[in-house]
Amino acid sequence: MAAVPELGDGLNYYSNNDNALFFETDGPMQMKSYFQDLDLCSPGDKGIQLQVSQKHYNKHFKQAVTVIVAVEKLRTILEPCSPGFLDTFFSLLFEEEPVHLCDDYECDAAVLALTCTLRDITQKSLVLSSPHELQAVHLNGSNLSQQVVFSMVFVQGEVSQEKMPVALGLKGKNLYLSCVMSNGKPTLQLETVDPKSYPRKRMELRFVFNKLQVKDKLEFESAAHPNWYISTSQMDQQPVFLGNTRGGQDITDFTIEESSP
Repeated sequence: MAAVPELGDGLNYYSNNDNALFFETDGPMQMKSYFQDLDLCSPGDKGIQLQVSQKHYNKHFKQAVTVIVAVEKLRTILEPCSPGFLDTFFSLLFEEEPVHLCDDYECDAAVLALTCTLRDITQKSLVLSSPHELQAVHLNGSNLSQQVVFSMVFVQGEVSQEKMPVALGLKGKNLYLSCVMSNGKPTLQLETVDPKSYPRKRMELRFVFNKLQVKDKLEFESAAHPNWYISTSQMDQQPVFLGNTRGGQDITDFTIEESSP
């Protein structure tokens, strides 16, 4: 009969002052399980005797190694067996535990961000006109310091050659552009966030924009509301808004300029 504990010199069993034998042939308080199926496999003996102690053990590294070696030893012994028998045998030894992933799981990778400024194709810069409103304004000279500096965060979402999911936060402020429904219409707003929680790799959908590359221009489509884009008016000093027309009266094309972090 082939016995599990015959693992080679030094690995026949594990013991210490507090624990009984981990694997041994005739140790105390042992529970024996026999697996005999001469029709399915014939390792040369009458069967395989598995002996498991009923005592609790500390999970030391050496114990873990012993278990792994024991399993590999069993695999070697059972090689002539049919796959169905092996599956049944190991399912009796080990209980499969389901893996549950939390919806709030965060990727451990660092959040990547680009510090930049944006202008529409008529060269209007984006400025903060009130605590929660952006305007598109023609600036020049010393007035350029009024333009908003964005922290463009690369976030989780659908990625392709044409689009990249990003979140647009205002550098130095706990504000992010977000898209919400207001009066039955997708609306752009500046939303205050908790600086201890943001930025992060997985952003709520309302914060996510698909950055689309159109030749040398950029468009920012709402991920929560497809075909709605960050837009500016042809007129000066008007609020930045969410529009659903491209190439028309509203402007959806922007240029980007990187800034120092």
